[in-house]
Amino acid sequence: MTKGEDVTQERNGLKGLARAARGIATMALGLLLGCAAAQQLAALRQVEFHLNGVSGVRLAGVALDNVRSYSDLNPADLARVGLAIAARTVPLELTLQIEGRNPETNTVTAKLVAMDWTCLVDDHEVVSGQLSEPYTFEPGKARDIPVPVRLDLMQTFGSRRQDLIDVALSLAGRNASAHRATLRLTPSVDTALGRIRYPVPVTLTLSAPGAR
Repeated sequence: MTKGEDVTQERNGLKGLARAARGIATMALGLLLGCAAAQQLAALRQVEFHLNGVSGVRLAGVALDNVRSYSDLNPADLARVGLAIAARTVPLELTLQIEGRNPETNTVTAKLVAMDWTCLVDDHEVVSGQLSEPYTFEPGKARDIPVPVRLDLMQTFGSRRQDLIDVALSLAGRNASAHRATLRLTPSVDTALGRIRYPVPVTLTLSAPGAR
């Protein structure tokens, strides 16, 4: 073997070692980032979510905050809903107050960067959206997350006045409702590997038939 061949082999060997070193460094960085991402997701998964109230409930402009059943509405309110039905649009608006609590046993501050949400009535999706405002949850503390809900009930539930009012009351968390209403939440957390969504959504019960 000539001197030139020795030099070439030595250079090739050094290049191979450099490539191997870069590969090991990349793998190590990936493991570190993966561990950090897992820790951040685990911290957010410790946060407990529950319904803390419903406010600003209005159906076709009729306030429903103090209404628990169809029979609680006066003739003027019923007439107003009837006019909305005749106009072929019955808007419902309300705000779901969701509380997120990070338990004291979780020593890491949880960071939520977005949350997809879906309202369901009798297991059928009726409206969905996304919150893009970030929230942080310090250990042992709770934070309220308002979820504004807007939809036209007539597009999904027909034109019978009592049916529309019953659905509105179920989404407003009225336990006297004839329907089961739930809220499905899918939080997301930003990590070193990018945004990661909850693998399993959180489901909260808004109302259920016969519940007290």
